[in-house]
Amino acid sequence: MKPFKLFTLLALLITFFSSVGSPMAQQSALPPEVIAYADMILYNGKILTADDKFSVAEAAAIRDGKFLAVGQNDRIRLMAGPRTQQIDLQGRSVVPGLIDTHLHQVWIGQISKAGSPLPLKDLKSGLEEIKKVVERAAPGEWVYFYAPDNAVLFEQINRKVLDSIAPKNPLVICSLCNVGQANSLALKTIPQQTGGLVKDPNTGEPTGMVSGFALGVLLYDMRPEPPITEEDIQLQKKIFKRVNSQGLTTIVGQAQGLSVSYLKALWERGELTARVRLGHELVRQNPNAEAYLKRVGNLSGFGDSMMKIHGTTVQPVDCTSSSGDMLTWKAKIREATGSPYGLYGSNHWVSYGSDHENSEWQNVILANRYGWAITSVHTQGDKAASVMLDAFEKANSEKPLQGRWGFDHALTRNADDIKRATKLGVIYSVAPKYVFQDPTSLVYQYGADQVSGMTPVRTMIDLGMKPVMEGDISGEWSAPLWLMEVLITRKDAKTGRVWGADQKITRQEALWMKTNWAARYSGDEKNLGTIEANKLADLVVIGGDYMTVPEDQIAELPIDLTIVGGKEVYNRSKEGLIRLPRWDEGRR
Repeated sequence: MKPFKLFTLLALLITFFSSVGSPMAQQSALPPEVIAYADMILYNGKILTADDKFSVAEAAAIRDGKFLAVGQNDRIRLMAGPRTQQIDLQGRSVVPGLIDTHLHQVWIGQISKAGSPLPLKDLKSGLEEIKKVVERAAPGEWVYFYAPDNAVLFEQINRKVLDSIAPKNPLVICSLCNVGQANSLALKTIPQQTGGLVKDPNTGEPTGMVSGFALGVLLYDMRPEPPITEEDIQLQKKIFKRVNSQGLTTIVGQAQGLSVSYLKALWERGELTARVRLGHELVRQNPNAEAYLKRVGNLSGFGDSMMKIHGTTVQPVDCTSSSGDMLTWKAKIREATGSPYGLYGSNHWVSYGSDHENSEWQNVILANRYGWAITSVHTQGDKAASVMLDAFEKANSEKPLQGRWGFDHALTRNADDIKRATKLGVIYSVAPKYVFQDPTSLVYQYGADQVSGMTPVRTMIDLGMKPVMEGDISGEWSAPLWLMEVLITRKDAKTGRVWGADQKITRQEALWMKTNWAARYSGDEKNLGTIEANKLADLVVIGGDYMTVPEDQIAELPIDLTIVGGKEVYNRSKEGLIRLPRWDEGRR
């Protein structure tokens, strides 16, 4: 072959392969469904993956709502295309999306629909307030109040007193601790053998006091459901935006029907900016739990990555330490002012007209029998935890527990029960705010020595549990970095005093509690909790270095960017700092 012809042939072959056979040409010819560049790349930072090894990387790539790859800058940046959003972290920390395992107070139906507030400082002023509301109500209209737990409610108000001021309206007063009073019209709606319906031992007539199942009938079955309004849907959306500004990407908590309806409305519109995991109040204070479970079927785990039901929940055994109702093995030094609960607190499962066969104890057994997990249950005291674990063990002996079981707050816990819980696979969710927001009331009731041993997270971890962390209340104290800091330093926010230095945890452990371990609490560990390839791309860019900033300045680190499923839900550079309300603002 002549040289000219050979050169011409080689030139044609080179042209053909360069235009058709090269990788670049093939990529440009293929549709985006086959191959695509990363949608977003974050580089030049400290990517704290929070995996089990606590690996640290420089960069991460996101595509189609998932992490595409995590690694070093030079490799990850090769995944960028002409439309890839690239973020130079400039040394800032990136952590997985932060998870709160008990924050139902941010649900609309939980905080604003429970009735009128009733201060009840004394009987006279309390009745005057009740009269004002009753006078505005139409005959037959249900009237609801919520009130503090004190001697006025427990000892001075009863059915006859309420009948005298509300003869034409069913009237219910509910305390925070699941005890209340009702008038005759309300009491007539409760079947007479219902647990929690307190009766006079001499006459057999209801006294007016209700708790447990009896109160559940009034609160869940009889209370008129308010309509779903667009105004409240938008308010729920704003609340999520506020917690996004704190770095929260997933919120777990118990939810009643009204809350579920509001959350579902945002979910259907594709407007949820935080993932929702619900402990449905299907069987809580429900005297007909088995009938409901048969009708509904097993919905544990039902939903999608943005919203799902991860179990059901029951009424707590005890209530709050502030009311003196935390159920403990060890007595208080002195009772909380005005508390009706005594030195040890109260077991609401077997008090006020209830027993094991007619209380939440039985509902735990039933839920497990029908395939539901019990989760998101308020449980403060160590004796309350013992009662819960007794019920869980009883359920497990009938049928091995399925799903993720857990209960919350963990203000006091003992080593034996931590071991029992760990063996069962039960997870404790810890609320740091009870000690570290302001321990004054706890010190008054229990003394400084006992307070130093509260919230024993170090003990839990050392005994093999992987506990998780919750805000429990909205506002400043739902901020994950606040919660993480106080468990690392054990300093209270009021005085700066260290409470239980031997219970301090490391920064790694604190981050695991809000990410990796927290994802286990709701059964999401395969998709959430760490920054790893193929997991959902939830992350938080922190305005600084989480691992090196002084321990007592962790909470001061700003949240610069929050991403859920690869989408920006909060950007401080665009939106500034979002004001968060006080924890009790707008609360029921």
